[in-house]
Amino acid sequence: MDITSTQGNWNELSADELLVLRRCFVRYAAQPIKEEEPMQLTRGTLSGVETRLALHGLRTQGWLEAVTKSWGERILYIPVDRLPTLYDMLLQQTPINKIHTDHPLTVHEAMTGLESELLHVLSHIAIQGVPLTAKGTIHKRSLQKLSELTPFRSEDLEGLGLHYAHAELYPVQTVVMIDLLLSLGLLVKETGSLRIQEAELATWIRLSAGQMRKHIFATLMERYGKAEASMQHFRYMLCAVSQYGGTDGWISIQCLLQWMHQVGLISLDSSSGKDFMNSTLIDIVPVITNLEGLADERRFDVNFSEPFMKEIKGWLKALAAFGMGDWGQTASGELCYRWNVPVADLNQLHNEEETCQEQGAFYVQPDFEILVPPDVAYDVRWRLECCCERVTGDRMVVYRITRESITEAIELGMEAKAIPALLDKYSRTGVPEHVRLAVEQWAGDVGRTAFATVTLLRCGTRDDADMVARHPALEGLLERLGDKDFIIPVRSANKIRKALASIGLSPRLEPESVDEPAHHYPLLTETENLDAGHFLFSQDGRAGLVYTGRTLHFYEQEHTLPDPSDYFPEKSTVPSSWIKEWRSYHASTSRQLIEQAIRWQAAVGLRMDGKEVKWIPESVLSGDPWSVTGWYASGMAEETPSRVILRPSDWSDMRLLVPFTS
Repeated sequence: MDITSTQGNWNELSADELLVLRRCFVRYAAQPIKEEEPMQLTRGTLSGVETRLALHGLRTQGWLEAVTKSWGERILYIPVDRLPTLYDMLLQQTPINKIHTDHPLTVHEAMTGLESELLHVLSHIAIQGVPLTAKGTIHKRSLQKLSELTPFRSEDLEGLGLHYAHAELYPVQTVVMIDLLLSLGLLVKETGSLRIQEAELATWIRLSAGQMRKHIFATLMERYGKAEASMQHFRYMLCAVSQYGGTDGWISIQCLLQWMHQVGLISLDSSSGKDFMNSTLIDIVPVITNLEGLADERRFDVNFSEPFMKEIKGWLKALAAFGMGDWGQTASGELCYRWNVPVADLNQLHNEEETCQEQGAFYVQPDFEILVPPDVAYDVRWRLECCCERVTGDRMVVYRITRESITEAIELGMEAKAIPALLDKYSRTGVPEHVRLAVEQWAGDVGRTAFATVTLLRCGTRDDADMVARHPALEGLLERLGDKDFIIPVRSANKIRKALASIGLSPRLEPESVDEPAHHYPLLTETENLDAGHFLFSQDGRAGLVYTGRTLHFYEQEHTLPDPSDYFPEKSTVPSSWIKEWRSYHASTSRQLIEQAIRWQAAVGLRMDGKEVKWIPESVLSGDPWSVTGWYASGMAEETPSRVILRPSDWSDMRLLVPFTS
């Protein structure tokens, strides 16, 4: 059976599907789930086959996906793109009424302009390259320069606890910058160097800053955030609660964590680093309707461990380093956070409203500086990076035109006339006349002389050289130097070789030139008409420098489902009356019915003292009379089921509870 994923709302799920989804979500977030784990999470509330049918429905509708390991083990998981909807569901069912705090005493502001900083790093790599040693590490000189260019500070990223090779050589801030470019697909590691992927870059520089930020944010959330469920819950809940105060409100981290503890998203065990839920799962039901004053009422106070709070603080500092918001502390030392980006949109990668490029213009100053506001398109900035020196980087980026920058741009492949044309087209107030004249002169001075790669033909004697010079087939192809030498164009070498062979002067074969081809700066022309393709930049599985601990992308995605009828083998041999009718049976027949329910992992209906109850049998105990262990399935998700023992005399009528009647 093929999977046909639909994008239905969570409230369109059946009661069983919603219960299974809730418990998988609370326990695992989007982390891998062993196939048998949902059975344990619903034990005593749903029968095994009810859970399996619910999982089947959730996979059909795309709420769960599966991969298969090489030895056949199946792993389930909630897709990351479903998480925002599930946290919205949680907040709808269990509202937070107190989440914001007064402005903190100490504020650590977010870095700005990350998108332009990454562009500047890419431009440096396009010009200078990133050579690798024989061991695959970045050469020391290149590493030093990249470390100078990185927009991050080590103290802002150390709290992430990242693991990567060559930690003794690489500063964490440089690792994150290079890893980010690799994981976005803008760089690729090859033998001997890191190389820019031009097709991906062409698409990237045509994105808006907002769309770039979405891909950077997705990479930050799932590549640099810890994989444990408790921290993944915190990351996404911090996003979800932003709707309660927009980007101006300071979120109290203590209030948020206490609320998450109350609804079961984190436990004291998980906050101590063990990351497993209490044996009693707290389901997402509206039992806590008012958390007003949560931080003030002592009965709600939960003391989280110091290592857990360090992880929380490390994440807030990383968010600020990536430019997503500010973090701070109140006078009492409590952490708080304030978003300065529309975080609700960041989780929507394919929102078409953000795909249009900026259309702004820059300002060319009389002192040869160029002021680039945030609304200037990134493909324009890319060409400025080629022909200008960058002075400062922030929301307003400043470049300077110099003779050296013009010379280097032309040597990298930029046409001399393209530089003043670029300034004319995108300067809002025009180009000062003396700046224009200087640029045109500097550009015109480049190329009046040039180095050329040619081939030298050397004859053994002057007589041989005279014979070559007189050969009619070589007329116009040779330029004589002295008595015995000629300059020949490389493109005509084969033709000249044949002509020389015809007169008995075949040249010896020499090693091919080892000169490297001229290096060119990519994407110097207009990109509006360039078919750059469509790339998913923030995707799992790209090789980077950081070990993420995530392995799902290594396994084969499972696109088919078993037929639900396979859950009921030998169905045709089971009497239909066991399923259709409430009846009393002899003790031996009752035992057969119970044993059939156990084989199918199904529930049975029992009439006891005039009431109908749902019973989930676990095992039959021999004896006289025989008995059965199991659970009363009350359907109340907040109740903890307990195992009890029943005997045939404890009920009157019974029937199998299965989703079919024949």
